[in-house]
Amino acid sequence: MTLKNLGKFYGITLLIGLVVTVIVSLIFGYDKLTVYLVQGELGEFLAALIWFMGYGLLIASISQLAFFAYLFIHQMGQGIFRSGWNAIQVVIILFAIVDLVYFRYLRFGQKDGDILKFIWIPILIVIFGIVVSIYKNKLTGKNVFIPAMFFMVVMTTVELIPFLKVKDMMWLYCTIFALLLCNAFQLLSLPKYNKASYEERKARKIANGTWVEETPESPSKNVKNTQIVTHKKKRKKR
Repeated sequence: MTLKNLGKFYGITLLIGLVVTVIVSLIFGYDKLTVYLVQGELGEFLAALIWFMGYGLLIASISQLAFFAYLFIHQMGQGIFRSGWNAIQVVIILFAIVDLVYFRYLRFGQKDGDILKFIWIPILIVIFGIVVSIYKNKLTGKNVFIPAMFFMVVMTTVELIPFLKVKDMMWLYCTIFALLLCNAFQLLSLPKYNKASYEERKARKIANGTWVEETPESPSKNVKNTQIVTHKKKRKKR
């Protein structure tokens, strides 16, 4: 990916994180943001708004770092485990779903023993992950459902771990919705920016007169070429 398209990719991710966080905070953070607007305290409202905007940019940056980490992990997993990598990803996905319930319950649910109130988090992530993964599968025309689910479930869980220990649900809402939408955007739009980068490099090389169109040789030509080479070698030996 070229720097120009990487900047666009990162910029749109930041914008998504910022907008989603502000919208969620206006809905669920009434006492922290919306109340100042209702009461006409514009100074307090702007100060709180800037705080939430900064928080949204932070969440989007975490999402971006996790996405590039996922690309590295996925390539390494394919290189090491080859055909077994998909099965390993499924096992890790299942562990991540269980941990989403366990981490939050371990922190806040042991006193009342009610674990049901913590199940909504993995349910939301799994349903959203399935929808995004199915769309990604249709978009690429390849069987990428499991890798897409791995990113949407496992990497989102890793990103959420520090925030699962926060008692105030408003911060969890701001975090989880922003992460899910940022992750979905990156997963679905990466091929578009890779293609744009390829076209940009191609146009630059054509302008410089250094572009060479790659034309794969047919198998028959390769066979003929090898036969000619072997005949020449035999003649030299004689």
